[in-house]
Amino acid sequence: MDTPSGQPLNATAKTRHLLWCLLPQVLIVLFWTGWQAGGLWLALPSVFLMVIVPGLDWLTGWQDDQGFEKAQFSGWELSLLHWNVRLYALFYMVAVVWSVASLERFSPLELGLLLAACSLMAGIGFGAGHELLHGKELPDQVMQRLLTSFLFYPHYKLIHIRSHHVHAGTDEDENTAWMNETLYAYLFRTIPGSAVRCWQMEMRRVNSLYGQGLPALLRNRMLGYVLGQIAILASMAALGGIKGFAFFLLHLIGAHVILESVNYIQHYGLLRKMSDGQYEKTGPEHSWDTYHFFSSYITFRVGHHSNHHIAVRPYYLLYTQPEAPKLPVGYFWAIALVMIPPWWRHVAHPRLGPQEAA
Repeated sequence: MDTPSGQPLNATAKTRHLLWCLLPQVLIVLFWTGWQAGGLWLALPSVFLMVIVPGLDWLTGWQDDQGFEKAQFSGWELSLLHWNVRLYALFYMVAVVWSVASLERFSPLELGLLLAACSLMAGIGFGAGHELLHGKELPDQVMQRLLTSFLFYPHYKLIHIRSHHVHAGTDEDENTAWMNETLYAYLFRTIPGSAVRCWQMEMRRVNSLYGQGLPALLRNRMLGYVLGQIAILASMAALGGIKGFAFFLLHLIGAHVILESVNYIQHYGLLRKMSDGQYEKTGPEHSWDTYHFFSSYITFRVGHHSNHHIAVRPYYLLYTQPEAPKLPVGYFWAIALVMIPPWWRHVAHPRLGPQEAA
């Protein structure tokens, strides 16, 4: 069996791929190492993600460009790959809860480092959540409900599958960034817009099944999500007091900025054309990809976004798409680019086709 580029695969390549897929667990180890040691050691996760990972991408020039098929993996290997995501989600949530319950032991500097670490881990957690919401097995669905609620994005599956995968690359998608739209304008559009879209979709669903009125409202999943989030906030306040409550909220703000920055990048300026009232089929040219090796594996290969839209494969089976526009850096440095809109446009627009960049 060959890769998409026609290069033959071997057992060594598969084993190497399998081991690199476990890279997110290194972040968990670094977090707990820093948590136990205290002081500047708490910066380990942040330095790893923001300096070491992109630095290794730059130094090696390696690309995550091999593709695999499910039949190449044994049953235990597939189980390991699935539990890799589930365990990251679980370890992340435990780390945040443990931190909220232990804030009194840390100095102000340590709290800042801990907050940065938890926010970055939560950003990777959204990558795990994205993988889990596409999973078919019961453990995936249970874990994605827990994780997305904990991340204060319980409607992630709803907006992602029923809206984004249908409307990606169009003006009807709240998660597609328009040409010349800044990250900051996008944030104020996509966050409330996604919530409103989910309420509307849920109201249509329950009204069609149960009619209008209170019985239908009580079956609206968005209402349950709101109540669940209130319960989580109350739990954080009970566990860590005002300081724990604030820490949890601040780490969520950081996590959502990371998530929405990635969402902003993934389809920026790549709108599908319309003909005779119909949008063209989603293709690789409608998503930004990045195959920078270490950044790819630490994020559950979320940079293979074009293939995800085309094939909806698990993270370990995603292929490269030569036709997709490519980011010059991995996501961690790309997020820094979009924070400064003129810099982002300077980098991104030349990589777009002449029609898109016009």
